Amino acid sequence: MRILVTGGSGFGGSGLVHALLERGHEVTVLDIIAPLEADKLADVIDHPNLTYKWKAIHDIKPSDIEDQDIVIHLQAQADVPMGFPSPYWTAHQNVMGTVALLEACRQVELDRVIFAGSGNEWGRPVYVPIDENHPLTPHNPYAWSKAAAELAFWAWQRCYHIPVVVMSNGVVIGPHMRREIFIFKWLWAIAHNHPLRLEGSGQTRDITYVTDVIDAWVLAIESPRDKVIGHKFQVSFGEEHSVQEILNWCFEITGITVSVMQAPYRPGEEGQREYFTNKKARDVLGYNPKVGPKQSIALTWEWIKSLI
Repeated sequence: MRILVTGGSGFGGSGLVHALLERGHEVTVLDIIAPLEADKLADVIDHPNLTYKWKAIHDIKPSDIEDQDIVIHLQAQADVPMGFPSPYWTAHQNVMGTVALLEACRQVELDRVIFAGSGNEWGRPVYVPIDENHPLTPHNPYAWSKAAAELAFWAWQRCYHIPVVVMSNGVVIGPHMRREIFIFKWLWAIAHNHPLRLEGSGQTRDITYVTDVIDAWVLAIESPRDKVIGHKFQVSFGEEHSVQEILNWCFEITGITVSVMQAPYRPGEEGQREYFTNKKARDVLGYNPKVGPKQSIALTWEWIKSLI
């Protein structure tokens, strides 16, 4: 198939691009990162089945997608911490960028348009485990921007019949991960024998290894259309662990203990829980995550050591 990936040079996007190329698909990446600076795609940037469009999502036009079968929307301001000092920028990137994409998509016939949601959209769950029908309860500017973008997808589907699929996950870690994710920060500090910062302690996370998430995305891309259109899928591992427990794992896995600077919860985060059920993804997509959270940290640690 011919597949456009917005944000294809990022952590999840680059992994997905590699997987799609390996499976024989023709891939177009649209990203604001210059082609020669797209380090995570350096080994495939000249691949005969890869086209790289250096372009902001806000400038996307129907002509950019009219020859595509599937559009995958991963472009975003993806760091929770940046949402606090830059809420306007976060909203502009994640909400208005999404609107620009949807306006282009509604003028083109596509097999499906897949949106990368976020487990942060459920900051304060009404019930657990959290399933796809749980109401969105964002608790910070980043979480709101992702929830608003998802709601735009559903609104454009109802209004213009865009064939929407939504994929969501909790914390995703592994090689080439985003460096503002707390697990990277902790492991990086441990590797350099620096003090680390623990914000809060009781909030929880559902950790998923990057290859498991990419496997789920490939399933959503290659599944029969009538099985996925109009559906949302949660593709986390499906286990809840407190950040204090995760920190203890980091010390255990690395065999190194450094001093911990206790800090208050980030704004809105006290009471946050990430405990998702992936039953729907298992039943419909055949999703079967293989790497548990503790093993995910161990594999990420091996990658981080290679960077030093």
